Amino acid sequence: MKTLSYLLLILGLVSTLAAAPDRSLLLISIDGLRPDSISEADGYGLKIPHLRQLWKTSAHASGVRGVLPSSTYPSHTSIVTGNWPAVHGVAANRPFKPNDKAINRWYWYNDEMKVPAIWDAATAAGYEVGSVSWPVTVGAPGIKYNIPEFAGTKSEEDVKIIRGYAGGAFMDALARKAGVYLNDAKDGVRRDWSRTRYLLELLRQHRPRVALVHLVALDHEQHAHRPFSPQAKAALEEIDTMVGEIVKAMRGNYPDSAVCVVSDHGFTSVDHALAIDAAFVRAGLITLKGGGTSIESAGLKDWVAMPWLSSGSVAIVMKNPKDEAAKRKVKEVLDRLASDPGNGIHAVLDREAIARLGGTGQAEYWLDLKTNFTSSSRIVGASMIELKTGGTHGHVPTHAAMNSTFLLSAPGVRASDVGIIDMRSIAPTLAAWLRAPFPSAPLPPLDVFSASAK
Repeated sequence: MKTLSYLLLILGLVSTLAAAPDRSLLLISIDGLRPDSISEADGYGLKIPHLRQLWKTSAHASGVRGVLPSSTYPSHTSIVTGNWPAVHGVAANRPFKPNDKAINRWYWYNDEMKVPAIWDAATAAGYEVGSVSWPVTVGAPGIKYNIPEFAGTKSEEDVKIIRGYAGGAFMDALARKAGVYLNDAKDGVRRDWSRTRYLLELLRQHRPRVALVHLVALDHEQHAHRPFSPQAKAALEEIDTMVGEIVKAMRGNYPDSAVCVVSDHGFTSVDHALAIDAAFVRAGLITLKGGGTSIESAGLKDWVAMPWLSSGSVAIVMKNPKDEAAKRKVKEVLDRLASDPGNGIHAVLDREAIARLGGTGQAEYWLDLKTNFTSSSRIVGASMIELKTGGTHGHVPTHAAMNSTFLLSAPGVRASDVGIIDMRSIAPTLAAWLRAPFPSAPLPPLDVFSASAK
């Protein structure tokens, strides 16, 4: 399917070969940014002048309806491909691999995308692309200047591995001004400043016409505390300063650059967790080798069905999808859990409902949790766990709290509120701005361009 999509890109490019790539695009992802952080900044006491100015001059969404699950990697992949997780293949943050002994396996690698991304369309149209820490970009052939996102060891080795993927000479040239590349998730603001400095140097030294960056400190602080906590607001205000510097640099190179700010998901405060793994162990759907507080620590002996946790929602995967008796037993367990309001289950989705939301076909069922609930891998104790106040996402995208952000500011883009949009419409809109054919996206571009900009 990916090969066919690339052929369509090339064939679609034939009609545009006479025109040199004369546009430019800056795509900034602020992980976990709720749209009301900008639209209601005064009410929250947020000092974010650069984001507010972009909002004022942009076509912006009052909310972006995301994907299932509303998690970082599937969402970012939908933003750049214009497709559901069921189509693009990045089904969650982590692949479903029972008994996997890898330290921290996520969907790091670009070859796990089954369809082209916006950088592939841009490159096919003659643009040079630069990217700093965009998800699922390790080995992306469509990105010429690529510092991929990777944290597979959760150690200092990750920076060495990133340097190896990006190219030593390339990273060394940036480091002379940008300093040491930082990748410590516990120090989100300093890590984002490092990503910003590297992007600024990339823009200065290589002048790509298409540039992407992923900033994550806001997400980190909202998880640790809650949305609109003092810590989260301080992180967003720092990010706003970064955004100002990045936009200034991009438009210093190309004054008519389009600036697009997106986020991957919304955020909600949580105070309870459902220990779904524990329920499956007690029901005999999972058998363990020994004792422990999680399936990983106890050791997996065998399984009939396995929860695939994405914080605010949980996919349920069958070992044998053709075993009808096993499916009935799993459904009975899920319905019994859902019948107790204290477990925080809003709904149990079947395959048809999952397909309507674009979730992976690997899932037989999907637990839609209430927005003050998250999921837990703990296998001891009660099914419901009380938590200290924090935040999360990953819920089914029909919850308004999961709505994410989109704004596009550029010459010829009408400043307006375009309402609630589908996340899949972002990539074809960006491709339309670049005048780059993008036939693999199923939705049309948003109607935001004046006649002069088409």
